[in-house]
Amino acid sequence: MCVFLWRPIFTGRALLPGDYLAQMSPWSTVCKAPNPVPQWNPLQWDAISQFYPWRVFYARSMRAGHIPLWNPHQFCGTPFLANGQSACLYPFNLVFLIFNTITGFTIFAALHLFLAQVFMYWMMRELGAKEFGGVIAAVVFAFSAFMVLWLELPTFVSVAVWLPLAVMLANRSVERRSVFYGMLCGVALAMAFLAGHFQIAFYVVLATGLFWLWKMVQVWRDEGKVYTVLKVIVPLAGCVLIAILLSAPQMLPTQELSANSHRVREITEEGYERFIDNALPAYRLVTAFAPDFFGNPSQNNYYLLGRLGDSSHVGSAADYMEYGMYAGILPLMLALIALASIRRKYVGFFVLMTAIALLTATGTPINRLFYFGIPGFSALGGPNRILLLYLFGIAALAGFGLEYIAERRDDRLCWRGSPIRCRGRCLGSVGPTFALVGFAAAGGVSLWIHWLYVNYPPPQPLHPINGASLFLLLFFSPLVMGLNKLSLRAYCLVIALVIIADLFAFGINYNPTCPRSEVYPRTKLTTELQRLTRNGERIAPINPDWSLFETPKAILPPNAAMVYGLYDVQGYDSLFTKRYQTRLANTEGVDPSPPENGNMVLVKRYTPALGQLADYAISSHQIDGKEAKLVSKVGDTYLYRLTGAGDRHSPFPIPNSPFELRLGLFLMFVGVGALTCVGVYRAARYRKQAKS
Repeated sequence: MCVFLWRPIFTGRALLPGDYLAQMSPWSTVCKAPNPVPQWNPLQWDAISQFYPWRVFYARSMRAGHIPLWNPHQFCGTPFLANGQSACLYPFNLVFLIFNTITGFTIFAALHLFLAQVFMYWMMRELGAKEFGGVIAAVVFAFSAFMVLWLELPTFVSVAVWLPLAVMLANRSVERRSVFYGMLCGVALAMAFLAGHFQIAFYVVLATGLFWLWKMVQVWRDEGKVYTVLKVIVPLAGCVLIAILLSAPQMLPTQELSANSHRVREITEEGYERFIDNALPAYRLVTAFAPDFFGNPSQNNYYLLGRLGDSSHVGSAADYMEYGMYAGILPLMLALIALASIRRKYVGFFVLMTAIALLTATGTPINRLFYFGIPGFSALGGPNRILLLYLFGIAALAGFGLEYIAERRDDRLCWRGSPIRCRGRCLGSVGPTFALVGFAAAGGVSLWIHWLYVNYPPPQPLHPINGASLFLLLFFSPLVMGLNKLSLRAYCLVIALVIIADLFAFGINYNPTCPRSEVYPRTKLTTELQRLTRNGERIAPINPDWSLFETPKAILPPNAAMVYGLYDVQGYDSLFTKRYQTRLANTEGVDPSPPENGNMVLVKRYTPALGQLADYAISSHQIDGKEAKLVSKVGDTYLYRLTGAGDRHSPFPIPNSPFELRLGLFLMFVGVGALTCVGVYRAARYRKQAKS
């Protein structure tokens, strides 16, 4: 992790895309212009526009001695704890309280990459893998596309790391017929929900549930007794109960906010089609072998921008994150080799789960079961994010595949004419062939994509073949063919180093960093606003539009006010009240949410009615109107005092101690008590058995 995160760890830079701020007002006046200018990635922008301000506000509130139920700095006031991505109750968010927020982002990322490796290793060992199989799986999972590309958006990674631990505890619960381990599995699932991203948490629950079902089928097949199956169901019930009880303080308030949010919509075929528009297109499957096939935003050369074909989906640099499915060349080949051991106890499960994840991500009718069958699922993002389960499965299969080859490494038997014994060598040697065929096919797909969709000049002949990947392919063959010339430990070490080199080459430079001084620095405008709004007056920065393709020319974009302790009419959140969106639309006479991002609310233009919501307006151009009086001009920005300001708008009033939170805390304490009682009973029983 220290090598992967060397910039923020050893140079002290912020693990945040601060270069985007340097291109916006008012920070462009105090920050050095980036050279080269980074390609705009609207998803990566969320790291510094959403998560950083939220963590700053969380830390301030906790240091002041209270849990932040309400956020007065966005949307004229909005629920904060009920917004799942605030993750106020997630224990590891205490790092933002202990350290300053910038340092907290680095520690949080390093901690969860470490947990991803540890939990994956534990899971593989629990499922019968040897040490080297566990190490390979841990490395692949922790540095695969999902974990690396979403690293600066902390809720995604912090949810995903609990998946292997939940599967490990589920297996131990079934194998030992242990209610206690079933309850611990529930703790892991509850942590996934508390970590803050409910869609990813649902996929964690889905994978764990499939594993429970797989184990129950195995128990029924092996023992064929209803009694033994019931002994498996009881731990499962304990798992579900504890998961619900411990996550209740977050789930209940979030459910209430969701029911009143802008995401509430009817479940229709039209809505399903919009949901499927975000599925993984078939032509993007080539990125499983060549992640930069369509360019890389971190290298300023991602080119699939704009509307593609007849789809309503609009491509942007964010798609590099949304559709990331790279697990490394060698791990993918090892996963294919693992198919030869399909009868191994757990290989079949990971093959099934990987297939289901890939079919779901590509928009097959499996999605109907989720969209129409699970309440609230229609309000989530597209099916592509289930690629987490695909990469999780590939990581596990890579570990099993390496073991399959290593167990058949006696090369001398092949010379004795034993075709069965040489399967490891034969399968290993065709792995690079599969990869080269894939790259050749990728070249054809690339030409087709360029011609049909993008109409750019054709790529270079070796465009899809990354130099490091080609090196790995050439290096892989002699390693497999020469298994008998290396000790098992040396061979596995070399394989691990090659995989690490590949995955680091893919992801080590993806997440941008910036000088700490350029993360929301003080400016003349922010200082002036802090002086003018000492009594809690609201501001209304006017931003007519947003963009998916280039850095918006915005003034104090949504959520920025939170960092400076200002109170803003704007806001950017995955959950905010529909009532407020409607109110602002009536005030402006237009939809305040830009078509590029429905989770954002902007003040698109000045109207006299804006004074009912804000005391000051900020604009890049002069405002005509007797209700707006010019206070000052700071650089190219005009600051106006709005007269006739009305009563403060409270879009979603809540009592000081919301019933849902109090009920959730009560249920959580019940869950903790139940887990403690079972743990004490188990410890006493174990001690009694040890004495006897």
